[in-house]
Amino acid sequence: MPDAKQTCKSRWSKLETERSIYLRRGVECSSLTIPSLIPESDQTYGTSQLNTALPSLYQGAGARGVSGLSAKLLLALFPPSQPFFKLQIDKARMRSYAQKTGQKLEDLMSTLDVALSEIERIVLVKLDTLKARPAMSEALKHLIVSGNALAYVAPDSIRMFPLRAYCIRRDPEGNPIEIVIREQVDPTVLEPQFRPEGGKDKVDVYTLVLIDKGKDKVEWHQEVNDKRLPDSSGFSRIDNSPWLPLRLHRIANESYGRGLVEEVIGDLQTLEKLSKAVVQGNLIGAKKIFLVNPNGTTRAADLARAESGDIISGNINDVGVLGTESTSDYASALQTMQLIERRLNFTFLANESIQRDAERVSATEIRLMAEQLEQGLGGVYSILSAELQLPLIKRVLYLLESVDGMPSIPEGLVNPIVTTGLEAIGRGNDKSRLTEFISTGLQIAQSLDEDTKQRLNMQELWTRLAASLGIEITGLIRTEEELQSIQAKNQQLMLAQQLATQGASQVGPGPQQAQPPTPGGGSTGGPAGMQPEAGNPSQVG
Repeated sequence: MPDAKQTCKSRWSKLETERSIYLRRGVECSSLTIPSLIPESDQTYGTSQLNTALPSLYQGAGARGVSGLSAKLLLALFPPSQPFFKLQIDKARMRSYAQKTGQKLEDLMSTLDVALSEIERIVLVKLDTLKARPAMSEALKHLIVSGNALAYVAPDSIRMFPLRAYCIRRDPEGNPIEIVIREQVDPTVLEPQFRPEGGKDKVDVYTLVLIDKGKDKVEWHQEVNDKRLPDSSGFSRIDNSPWLPLRLHRIANESYGRGLVEEVIGDLQTLEKLSKAVVQGNLIGAKKIFLVNPNGTTRAADLARAESGDIISGNINDVGVLGTESTSDYASALQTMQLIERRLNFTFLANESIQRDAERVSATEIRLMAEQLEQGLGGVYSILSAELQLPLIKRVLYLLESVDGMPSIPEGLVNPIVTTGLEAIGRGNDKSRLTEFISTGLQIAQSLDEDTKQRLNMQELWTRLAASLGIEITGLIRTEEELQSIQAKNQQLMLAQQLATQGASQVGPGPQQAQPPTPGGGSTGGPAGMQPEAGNPSQVG
């Protein structure tokens, strides 16, 4: 932990050196995608110096890829109109509680499920009130470009800080232990005793955040000109912390993360240079200059003022056209640009990368390629689930309990579980394996003749097929005892139906006598309590 006597400004100066390496890389990545995300200048708030310093790009593949991927991540992590998490009940503790109180576990679980479902909807409404989606959309763009972002979840809004605005220090396990934030604010928002002399336009406000994992405590305060601002101090538990330092890719023993753009920065640099060369070459080729013989009878002023169809005096031999005789062949450059753009589309999961260049592409092929691209985000989903989604849920639940007065949820009895992102990919893989298991098993069963079926142990065949696909067979494949029990029940049912039919045919109704009811009070079935087995196709009408 830093010395308590050190000021926020001194801590910033010490941590800024390590951050400069990652900031320089982030500025370079931003200059090739969306230059306004992390500008070269250290000034903020859209000053004229900043606006003039932004570069103009000759290609838009980087910006299009970052915007498209951030939108897909936002929809995957925070789907609209449905919860991205589930409040899961600890069944072991609920069972113990039910035994102590003498209540039925099923009744308690059903009641709690309804109450927790209502809480999930309340959390979604709270996130909309906090304007979480715009803040998360901005944070995801910064994560893709620079790999780092800092979110502050206040009771009434969510604010995002880019990498240029903060420094962070983590322990060897990757847990944050110190964050220093520097903001430039207008002096008029400060109290008179904190306003600087000389009429400065902006004032640096520093915020120091200290995280002590051993004490499960987060503390923070703000300073201006090495003086602590009143009413700026705060503390909380780590689970309830409003500070969410985010990373896209985690690197061991590094306090900062890495972005996706950094992995393809070579392609972006090459594409930018090729695009610039092609554009400038075409501009040069399209440039035409008219030359007039200074010793001839044609006047340059008359030629410049003449409109189409005008008649002027002059000699056609006095006028010539200066331009490139032939433009360079840009076919190779254009082909290289298309190859690079295709690689970038795969990296940014663009829709253009899903469909291959062919006359006919099946819908199944497009779906499989889309699923493969989505699975490539597994590492991104895992770290964002641990550092963004779960902390955000816990913070919002804390705000609902402490600020909005919602009844507190017993700690340890109910735990939030993320159901989107990596979890959704897992459910999709389970579905694919089950579908493959059923289709493969049916193909094998249909291709075998009777002699082969008698020689093979079909139960063992299904078991090994499930094991090869990594599918848990418990409760999925019936055992021999279960099959024999089903067969016995079906035989009893068929026998009862035959006896009922024979009895009805032997005892026919009289001239004015109605048909006697079947045994058990049923109108058309077998004896009472005897129903066809649901799993037997031959008994399902």
